[in-house]
Amino acid sequence: MMFIMEIIIIWISVAILGITLAAPLGPVNVEMIKQTLNKTINHKYAWIAGFLTGVGAMSGDFIVATTALTIGGEILTNVFSNPAVKLCLFLVNIVILGYLGLSTLLRNNEPQFNNTGNSNNLDQSSEMNVSKIFWVKRYVTGLSLVLSSPWSYLWWVSAGTIILFSDFMVAPDFYSRMAIVIMFLSGILLWTLFFSFLLAIIGRSPNPVYFKWITKGAAIILLLLIIIPAIGAWESLVELLNPT
Repeated sequence: MMFIMEIIIIWISVAILGITLAAPLGPVNVEMIKQTLNKTINHKYAWIAGFLTGVGAMSGDFIVATTALTIGGEILTNVFSNPAVKLCLFLVNIVILGYLGLSTLLRNNEPQFNNTGNSNNLDQSSEMNVSKIFWVKRYVTGLSLVLSSPWSYLWWVSAGTIILFSDFMVAPDFYSRMAIVIMFLSGILLWTLFFSFLLAIIGRSPNPVYFKWITKGAAIILLLLIIIPAIGAWESLVELLNPT
């Protein structure tokens, strides 16, 4: 019984750490806002789109964490500290953020109604337009935002390792450490559910016109966030051209 209580306490502690990593505003949360408040599809589907974006990002963290635990943090650090690798990933990250931001700014986000003003036309057309590829794209978007960022890899082999494993000596082997990673990711999943649910409530507003400006604002934030990987790309390029 005491052992079970210790596991529960560790799970809660690590899950809270996961929430603190997922909660701050960043590309994933901004994209979730953009998708969930997207009024070009029915709000019943929009919140799922936002949720899948968060699940995709969580899957990316799982892949990176598993890679770090499998091949070793030192090897992963050497690979993703390489200026050429960092430059490529930063450039990919810039392209992804640029695409997500520009495609939203250039897209018509106005709900389309029929001539009689019946909003049911929006619901019917939305249901027809939501295909399987739509859901896959939302998941892949969250996944790519994490996998294309060098900081994801470096976090898991540096700060992530220190934060997750330094105080948990009950996890000396790969499987127990993997269990702690899953506990950590459960916190991210909990945040994704909560944030999606909150946005879904907001998305039920009977007057969704202002969502257009929220969506556009989220797109602008995504474009502004390009500055961060752009600085990283420039530093990586300088480091590549002028090795010490």
